[in-house]
Amino acid sequence: MTEDLPAFSAPESTPAPGVGVYQGGEGASGGGRSGNTAVAVLLTIAAVVAAVIGTRASMVSGDASGAWQSALRTEVKRSVGAINDVSLLYLTEYPQAMRVLPAEMIADALRAAEAGQTEAVAQALESEAARQLELADALSATTPLTDSTAYLLASGGFDLGKRLADIRASGAEGPELLALDPDSLIGTGDQLADKATLLTYALIPTSLCALLGILARPVRRYRRALLGAGTAALYCGAVMALAVEVIA
Repeated sequence: MTEDLPAFSAPESTPAPGVGVYQGGEGASGGGRSGNTAVAVLLTIAAVVAAVIGTRASMVSGDASGAWQSALRTEVKRSVGAINDVSLLYLTEYPQAMRVLPAEMIADALRAAEAGQTEAVAQALESEAARQLELADALSATTPLTDSTAYLLASGGFDLGKRLADIRASGAEGPELLALDPDSLIGTGDQLADKATLLTYALIPTSLCALLGILARPVRRYRRALLGAGTAALYCGAVMALAVEVIA
């Protein structure tokens, strides 16, 4: 006959002094891990928004620089066209026209001197006057200043301003050159430069958001407040950038 042995029960383990037992919960992993995730998400979004704003500001600044360079090229082209037109008038047409007037004046003076002269002298004066008129007619055909009466003044001179305007308008590139407006291109460049500057201002609250997000990681006591402030700063930066795009 066997005797029933008493049931064996394992002794309860007691924690050693100074050793904490892990019970799980918010302090160990839940709250800290979720807080770190929120910080990482905020910093990531802030970095993306800052990159987008910075890229857009750089593009607008490049467009401003391109507008200024185009204005410079346009001004050079317009100036070269104006110099060519002025040179044509004052170095080609006007000197030829000034040779016509003396020839006509000499012819008139010779004819006036015929009175009271002998027949031989009068014939010589008339012959020289005719030669001067032929010279004047030949020269007049080479310059529009004397080819018609459109540019002759009552005082005997030439309307050079009117002739210069006609030269500028009638040239092969006349209408195109007159239509050039470098000032408008400069204004466009200035406007784009101001827009790029305003876009960079939107990076200030975005950078503040990143700073608050960085501070929220070690400062757990105020993490929620810092994350809220960082989110608000990020929202302000995004709204500023959108407002600049719409208004500027």
